[in-house]
Amino acid sequence: MSTLPRQILIEQVLQLWREGQRDTHSIAAELGIDEREVCEIIEQSEGRRP
Repeated sequence: MSTLPRQILIEQVLQLWREGQRDTHSIAAELGIDEREVCEIIEQSEGRRP
């Protein structure tokens, strides 16, 4: 996991995702985190996961 504080990481993932031109793999690669973590952040933000 990145050394970025969790909240900043979440904000970066969601910003990149909401721009609409990025897939989860490219977001994960850019931020240096696992793609599954990117998916979990997005799912939680959309209310699909507890």
